[in-house]
Amino acid sequence: MKSQKLKGFTLIEIITVLFVVSLGLIGVLSLIIQNIQSQSINRRSIIAYQLAQEGIELVRKTRDSNWANGDIWNKNLVSGSYYMDPLDSIPQFMASFDQATLYKNDDGLYVHEVSATPTPYKRIIVIDNLTAYSMRVYSRVVWSDRDKVFYYDLETLLYDWY
Repeated sequence: MKSQKLKGFTLIEIITVLFVVSLGLIGVLSLIIQNIQSQSINRRSIIAYQLAQEGIELVRKTRDSNWANGDIWNKNLVSGSYYMDPLDSIPQFMASFDQATLYKNDDGLYVHEVSATPTPYKRIIVIDNLTAYSMRVYSRVVWSDRDKVFYYDLETLLYDWY
């Protein structure tokens, strides 16, 4: 009688296959985790960009309102550090960086009201009068994510061209 060889996998082959498959799964899972973290950072970066742009636009709004009211173009826009909300007519002088913290109100606006929902963002607006007819406006948004601090800076020049 001939001995029959049983076809099948040995224990070593099964362990090897499981090891290779688990290495592949670990790679895929780490890629998924990294993708989720990148999405969070990108989402916050976009919000920070929009908040920085809003800071510049708020100063521009004040300049344009000065013209519309017949005032000098840079009234209430002296050199210094400021904070400003969308419904403010003029920038507010910033005495400390704690005043830069932004909160989200019930209307979805980012404001400096402590009674609203806290956000990770802080915005500072710096005005630097260069000449009697020009100023530099600098808007910086700072936030932290996973123990890292991020910045988004925008800068523009405004002129008395009216």
